[in-house]
Amino acid sequence: MSDVGLARRVTLVAGVTIAVLAAGAIGSAGSDPPAATSPTPSSAQPTASPSGPIELTPQMEPYPYDPAPPREPTPIDGFYLRVFTVERMGGHRLGVPVHCLRCVPYSVDAGTQTLLLYQGRFFLEHQINRFRALGNYVVRGDRIELFNDVNCSRVRGMYRWSIKNHQLTFDLITDPCPFEDERSHDLTLAPWTKVDACHSGIKEWYPALVGC
Repeated sequence: MSDVGLARRVTLVAGVTIAVLAAGAIGSAGSDPPAATSPTPSSAQPTASPSGPIELTPQMEPYPYDPAPPREPTPIDGFYLRVFTVERMGGHRLGVPVHCLRCVPYSVDAGTQTLLLYQGRFFLEHQINRFRALGNYVVRGDRIELFNDVNCSRVRGMYRWSIKNHQLTFDLITDPCPFEDERSHDLTLAPWTKVDACHSGIKEWYPALVGC
């Protein structure tokens, strides 16, 4: 290629680049800055009505191995959480949580655990190791019965519950869920603190800020 042809090509590329940059600058000056992008919600995500609270979609419901209870408020509905330190869970050699796809369900690790109780549906998450569980429950007096938990789908767990000073405590009555009593150990290991998640600035909760 001659020097003249090379010079013409360089000039053409430079002209196109300047035109594109100029168009972008004009567009930016004449319009609002683009909004921050966020992941597109899946069909399983709860939806919010313009005139009402966030509700669960049918896809979020626990699988009804047994008929699910009616969607009615219960005395223990709410958002609960607790936090375990690495030191409490065994130190840096044993207590560091790991995201494990084949670990025993309900195995407690360090970090934040959340529990949402909502109209006969429970949702539990260990935030760091990403373990999640969901199922149904019914409350009769000071007793709560858990069922339709995919981790122990054919059995029911019975506990006594009490709330004092925003602390929800479970006491085991009977729970034949397998895995060496991991579910009962998880639920009863320490009290769950009730929080006002709807007005706390929390943005993410499994499965969502339902009812807010």
